[in-house]
Amino acid sequence: MEELLSSKRAANRRPDYIKSLLHYIDRFAAGREHLPLSSITTADVEAWLSQFPVPDSRKTWLTRISTLFSFAVRRDYLPANPCDKIERVTIDRKPPIIFTPDQSRELLAMCPTICKPWLVLTMFAGIRPDREMRLLKWEHINLDTATVQILFPKVRKHRRIVPLEPIVVKLLREHPLKTGFVAPSNSTLRRFKRKMRAVLGFARWPQDVTRHTAASYLMALHQDAGKVAAGLGNSVAVLMNHYIVPVEKKICEVFWRD
Repeated sequence: MEELLSSKRAANRRPDYIKSLLHYIDRFAAGREHLPLSSITTADVEAWLSQFPVPDSRKTWLTRISTLFSFAVRRDYLPANPCDKIERVTIDRKPPIIFTPDQSRELLAMCPTICKPWLVLTMFAGIRPDREMRLLKWEHINLDTATVQILFPKVRKHRRIVPLEPIVVKLLREHPLKTGFVAPSNSTLRRFKRKMRAVLGFARWPQDVTRHTAASYLMALHQDAGKVAAGLGNSVAVLMNHYIVPVEKKICEVFWRD
């Protein structure tokens, strides 16, 4: 495990990825610290994975555990990866959840001032609500050109420029503070999401709901998958398969009305 993490650091993997990987393999290793890696069989891994009935969780755990064994194979510590013989999980993708125009206005009306830029940029511009917003600073936003520079995208390619619709520029100009990091602390965001979840009647906050909302309404507004995908930092295929909910023209007009 230590060699694996050192190797990932030397390969310039992101700290978030290394932290996540450590979490997964550390939990899998609990109680097995003194066992030879070669003693762990496919059946052992399958039995351990059985505690995760949700397909998404099972898939993630299998991928992370497999990373450890694949590394051991590459270092000639093992002849084969026991995870390779486990049947891969098929995920049934449901259509994403998006906010209605009424819900978006209700969120804006009740949103604490400190959280409003986060909500505006994720719900109307589609900036990733976690990593990208966490690293975004006000200096990366140019309201005169109506653009945001994303210098730390999910996929480490060149920076990307996110165009801002007029409603975003208007709401950001009205914000009283424009220095430092744009998003509040994680704990503040969690409190906001809990409150809004109760107001909207959600049992839990839907994953990436603000980003999916932006993608769907931007697609309805521009009718240009390439343009929308470029702003979101996705391929057109990912955009169309995982992000979009069809939106009627009249509903789209209400959503973008400032």
